[in-house]
Amino acid sequence: MRALLFSILIFMMTLNAGAASLFQKRTPDGRFLFDVFVEQNLPQAAVDLMFRMFDFNEGRIENTQYAVLVDYSLPSTEKRLYLMNLDTGAVESFYVAHGIRSGVLEARSFANSLDSWKSSLGFYYAKGSYISNKNGLSLYLDGIDRSNSNARARAIVLHGARYASDEFIAQNGRLGWSEGCFAVGLEHIEYLVNLLQNGSLLFSYHKDLMGFSRRFPQEQALIGEEDVPPGVNLRRMPGEGGGLN
Repeated sequence: MRALLFSILIFMMTLNAGAASLFQKRTPDGRFLFDVFVEQNLPQAAVDLMFRMFDFNEGRIENTQYAVLVDYSLPSTEKRLYLMNLDTGAVESFYVAHGIRSGVLEARSFANSLDSWKSSLGFYYAKGSYISNKNGLSLYLDGIDRSNSNARARAIVLHGARYASDEFIAQNGRLGWSEGCFAVGLEHIEYLVNLLQNGSLLFSYHKDLMGFSRRFPQEQALIGEEDVPPGVNLRRMPGEGGGLN
């Protein structure tokens, strides 16, 4: 699939004359779809990149009704995975984990290397699902940027986890950590997989690091140390990523 999709993080978009643009699409009430998403506090730069990705790959992305934006600019205690309905403009938000070596509350360090246990930035193509012995129902993801091209080799998927919950946050002051996978609440995984497994776009985004993901695709990180509030649990809990518990 990577051979068929061209990420606009690498290539600039050039639309063919007469090609339909997602930027011109309107919701049933007549508003531009782009404006509807931005009005719901989705980061404008990320929506712009996603729309350009769809335009540049017109006809190659099978699922044109739903897409996912993960805003790793936000801490894990916020619902930063956005399921975007490209027909109606509706947005649903969910908790999603980041890799155990990416940060405590914030995802500050990203990598594309094996065994890094970090999250990766860039566009993914979701196609097909399977049952994992460890994580249950999981959604296959192919990284289609140089910054996430090892996603399959790293077994980076979307799966459910008990540590992606309000209860875990209440007990630990943070969401649980994965090994780089997009872990969501167990109660949501079947719903998300059913909507996305037929060939969907997922965009892993950070407002300060997308440029670095083009220039330094193997690793990107924010400068400085994370300022972790008092009371946040820094220890790995049972079930979290980071090896055998």
